[in-house]
Amino acid sequence: MINLKFVPFSPFLSRSFFFLFIIFNSVSYCYGQNIPVPENIQAALLPKVLKFNSELSEKVKIKMLIVYDNNSLNTKDKFFKELKGVMEIKAIRSIELDETISGYDLVYFMPGLADLAIICKSQKILSVTGISQYVEEGKISLGFGIQNNKPKIFVNLTSLDEEGQSFSSDILRIAKIFN
Repeated sequence: MINLKFVPFSPFLSRSFFFLFIIFNSVSYCYGQNIPVPENIQAALLPKVLKFNSELSEKVKIKMLIVYDNNSLNTKDKFFKELKGVMEIKAIRSIELDETISGYDLVYFMPGLADLAIICKSQKILSVTGISQYVEEGKISLGFGIQNNKPKIFVNLTSLDEEGQSFSSDILRIAKIFN
């Protein structure tokens, strides 16, 4: 017979496990944020939505930057592949945004990079993302998310105004709007 002895958790071990739990959950939230709408669906929706922006609808070829970092490399590749040929696209690392943004019509931000969208506001360039939370928070103007298990367009009107952008009421009627 095996003699098992119960060893209670010490307060130190309890605090240690709690601390590790918090750290791992914080890291996964900051860097492991999944894009809820698959890249191929976003790539199909984005050109259609942009037709409702009067400035962009007049352009022959829309120029877009995709901003990524090491944590979003795979997602960036999928999205880039889906949009290639539809728009003129350049993928850049987050540290290159400030020096590269001039001459582009919109910037797509991968997960974890929404704070850089303030550059779009100063340059009057449309910001786009696949993380609806960034649109809700007002960091980014246009995004895609899921509502009732279906892809949904998200628009933040305050952010749009700060970027000097606008969309027709036709698209705003079907989008989820934030101020």
